[in-house]
This record gives sequence, C-alpha cells and structure tokens, in this order.
Amino acid sequence: MPAYVVTWIHLLAGITFIGGWMFYQFAVRPSLLEGKAKMPSNDALEMVKKIGQRFKTVGWVSLMVLIFTGASQLLDESGSARIETSWGLIMMFKLFVFAIVGGLIFVHDLILDPYGDIGKSKRADTTLLLFAGKVVWVQRLIVLLSLVVLGIAVYLTSL
Repeated sequence: MPAYVVTWIHLLAGITFIGGWMFYQFAVRPSLLEGKAKMPSNDALEMVKKIGQRFKTVGWVSLMVLIFTGASQLLDESGSARIETSWGLIMMFKLFVFAIVGGLIFVHDLILDPYGDIGKSKRADTTLLLFAGKVVWVQRLIVLLSLVVLGIAVYLTSL
C-alpha cells in the first residue's frame, strides 16, 4: 500500500479517536448535567450507555488502526538510522505516551466499565460511576494525553 494511503488512514483513525473522546467530554456529558437536575433521567442514562457502548467499539478499532498504521509508517521511515537521532528520541516519547493512553483505555473500558449493563436497582451507582469519580478523571486524562500525542506528532513533522 502506498505510504500516503497509510498516512491518511492513520490520520483518519486519529481524528476519529480523539474527536470521539472530545465529543463525549465536551458535548455529551455536560449536556446531560445541565439545568437544575442533579441526576440525569433514565432516558439520559440509557442514551449515555448506548453512546458509550458504540464508541467503545469505534475507539478500539481506531486504536488498533493507529497501532498498525503507525508501525507501518515507522518501518518506512528509514528504519534504525532515523531512530538514533533526536527525531527517534521524540518518537519514542510519543510511543510511550501513546502506550499510557492505551493502558488508560484498557482500564476505562475493561476494568471500570462505565457502559456495562445498567440495572434498575443500580441507577444511583451508575449515575455516580458515569458522571463523577475515577471514570471522569480517566476520561479527561485520555483526552489530555491524546492531545499530547497529537502535539508531538505535529512537532515531529517539522523535524
């Protein structure tokens, strides 16, 4: 596959991944907590659950595409000769931050699992889990570190 096609696929996966997380953090979550209601309605919780479950699949596919296309691009970038330069050091830092993002997503989706089955009796616990505590901070950290990875990528193109 030509290098420019791999680059475009990599960019599309990155846009989908970061855009989805930002959409959830800056549009979905705040809109559900607007107004005087301290607790979202059952319909709102169901909507968040459906959005979260759908984006979980999209997010993991995007993450895998980023890994494979990124590895392909790295191998095409003249191999180890380029890794021994300052470009390579910055690239290793980018990969390290990306690995942290991947770990946080693993924790978010498979350990905390805020979008699992929501039972009627667990409504208060689910609301607390979706809108406060560890889940929100992990989501914010994923967005922040993803933007750091994007910033490093932009910097690498200028070298």
